Amino acid sequence: MSTAKELIIDRVNNMSDDMDENQMIDRLYMLSRLEHSRKRCQEEGTIKDSELDEHFKEKRRQYAGV
Repeated sequence: MSTAKELIIDRVNNMSDDMDENQMIDRLYMLSRLEHSRKRCQEEGTIKDSELDEHFKEKRRQYAGV
């Protein structure tokens, strides 16, 4: 298994040479968040579109009552 440092170095080595440091940092952050989301989906599962719709309907009802 790769260490975090090795993973970051590999990701940086696969980036385009014309990216500036801010673009590289943004890309590393995005890749990190995507990996976190992928792992979370594997561990916790995903929800159906209908469940997501109901979740946000409930949020809208809560905020409308405020």
